[in-house]
Amino acid sequence: FIINPPAFSSAKNNDTSRTEKNMGRVDVSAWKSESFQVSPDGKHFAYVTQVGEKQAVVVDGRRGKLYDGIGKRETFFSPDSQHVAYVAQLKDNWHAVRDEVQGKAYEGLATPVFSPDSMHLAYKAKLGDKASVVLDGVVGPLYESLGEREHFIVFSPDSKRLGHVITEGGKYFVVINGKKGKPYDFIGENSLVFSPDSRHFAYRAMDAGKVAIVLDGQEHKLFEAFSASIPLFSPDSQHLIYVAGEGNKKFLVIDGKEQAAYDDIVSISPTFSADGKHIAYVVKDKDKEFVVVDGKAGDKYVRIPQENPVFSADGKRIAYVAVKDGKEVAVIDGEAGKPYDDIGRFAPFFSPDGRQVAYRVAQGTELFVVVDGEEQRHYSGIGKSDPVFSPDGAHILYRAHADGGELLVIDGHEEKAYDLILSKIKFESPNRLHYLAVKDETIYLVSRKKLDAGRHEASIKLRN
Repeated sequence: FIINPPAFSSAKNNDTSRTEKNMGRVDVSAWKSESFQVSPDGKHFAYVTQVGEKQAVVVDGRRGKLYDGIGKRETFFSPDSQHVAYVAQLKDNWHAVRDEVQGKAYEGLATPVFSPDSMHLAYKAKLGDKASVVLDGVVGPLYESLGEREHFIVFSPDSKRLGHVITEGGKYFVVINGKKGKPYDFIGENSLVFSPDSRHFAYRAMDAGKVAIVLDGQEHKLFEAFSASIPLFSPDSQHLIYVAGEGNKKFLVIDGKEQAAYDDIVSISPTFSADGKHIAYVVKDKDKEFVVVDGKAGDKYVRIPQENPVFSADGKRIAYVAVKDGKEVAVIDGEAGKPYDDIGRFAPFFSPDGRQVAYRVAQGTELFVVVDGEEQRHYSGIGKSDPVFSPDGAHILYRAHADGGELLVIDGHEEKAYDLILSKIKFESPNRLHYLAVKDETIYLVSRKKLDAGRHEASIKLRN
């Protein structure tokens, strides 16, 4: 389905390192704006368009076949961004469509799921009063049901194992590569996970009013409560952690060993450092919230709105957002910074080498970025997951809203403005990046082939 759009056209300025590629037009009078999605590599887009009483999927400006309806889904694209899949309705039947090849008809279908290597496609299908998982067009065993809508199909990271939930005779089972596990009264929604090395799997199960984490088919201890806990494997796949509870207390369980108990654990899944040597999570105890790092409690606050703290890449530093005296503060390595009305908590905070810290701030009606404690230029809006660092940490970038348009700010320098920047900033190398933007209903792939060395150091100062 994905096509090669027209060749590059030069940018309006004379900067030859910056180019625009026309990716096609968007009919805003007919598109379903909530369906708009960008591919993982940030180079393609897809959305649903309405044509009379019919609907179609548009990829990179090219409209696909018209159907009676297009099913909702989280993403159209495969992980490698080279394939597109969705479910479509024709009269009373539903079809899985992959790269514009229409599959067989079913009475009902759930969202297709690509394997991590993008080679396989699986989806739930309804066949009469039965249900099955269809893998690469082949119908699997028939079951009474495939659980609730929130029971997703899950591939292992190496794409060699496929897991899902089924129900039979009022009981729930987990099926891994066709092998059915032990029956339970319920399997936790969206709780089935594989380890990073794909050798292990775990999920949350309920039986006789108690809950347990099941690892490779074997139950850990039964507890009274688990809340919405999802089991989490360490990056090296050697450790399994989850949140459990007894009485009025909750606690972390690491490799079957119960940790300190608190009134509540805010983090649904704790955070591991990239090397797997450190673990952090947010807890609540005696009406105060605080972060626990490697078993040690940090300073107490009225509230910590950031569910999961952020480690630097080397695991030596940690950051999170907390509420203090009615304002939000960034807590970096245990020290609270300047208070603001709001601090963004979706940015990486740390540069790749861990030496610099940057985050988004809102004060009154204005938003701006703070870099190593220094406030940058104020705007009416800043991208939700911004700012970001280049892979070598030499540059800081973010999307900003000003004068009715959106633009990219690179080390304090404003790029060309567009009606809307549609995607996150994607780096191809430390000095090469691209993103999708729309201007006058035309979508462009904007590429910057070279970032000036040393510009970051020259523009770190206050720019109001």
